[in-house]
Amino acid sequence: MPGPRVLTSALRCLALLERVAESSTSVGVSELARELGVGRGTVHQQLSTLVAAGWVEQMDGGRYRLTLRATRLGYHALEQANLGQRIRPSLEALAAATSLAVSLAVLDDGEALIVQRVESGQILRIGLGVGVRMPLVTSASGRVLVAFSPDEQVAALRERGVPLPAADIIERIRREGVAISKDEYLEDIVAVAAPVFDMAGHLLAALSVAGLSSKFEEEPTVTHVHAAAAEVNGILGGHWPGLPKASSPVRTGLADQLSMG
Repeated sequence: MPGPRVLTSALRCLALLERVAESSTSVGVSELARELGVGRGTVHQQLSTLVAAGWVEQMDGGRYRLTLRATRLGYHALEQANLGQRIRPSLEALAAATSLAVSLAVLDDGEALIVQRVESGQILRIGLGVGVRMPLVTSASGRVLVAFSPDEQVAALRERGVPLPAADIIERIRREGVAISKDEYLEDIVAVAAPVFDMAGHLLAALSVAGLSSKFEEEPTVTHVHAAAAEVNGILGGHWPGLPKASSPVRTGLADQLSMG
């Protein structure tokens, strides 16, 4: 019995999408047509389809690049591969070590979107649960997502008029591997965030803790967040040189706290 009919046109369109995604910069119609061995008219029609679907956007000068929709798709793909369950012990250990609420946020349509949450014993007046969107300019998670996203993605956000952190703030986050937001996004709330990467070295999410500003201790909190981010990166196979290795003594301390709890 023959298998289901495959839509060749869909396969070609997806191949084009993959080629656009693989480029470190925007690409033009002629370049894509040459690399894929198809006519310019066909490539232009496929690009128009992807633009209409929201996966690709056209820039001034007729070049094309991937939209930020792919970020959400990438997270859901990892989530369906049990990402949430695999890293949840690390998030729970971080919450236990800091007594702060722990979140995982991704870049979605110009905002930081919370996709996973572990509560702590500290009660916050304002809920920051799954599905909450936070501004990139004032939230710790948003700042991390901007600081470690590709320059082209950040440029696209800027062109759209999305408020972004100042250049000196971004540089400091890249240098220190952590972002702190105190009484900026929310009054009386402080948050600390660090980046999480996928196996290809691309930014996947921001791991953060949040709690009351009056009870915040910066140095131990930053240490714990760095360690938890290193642990999650180790689980996912991701790595950024500025973070501690997943096998560091700090990481072991977090794991011990979880097992003793």
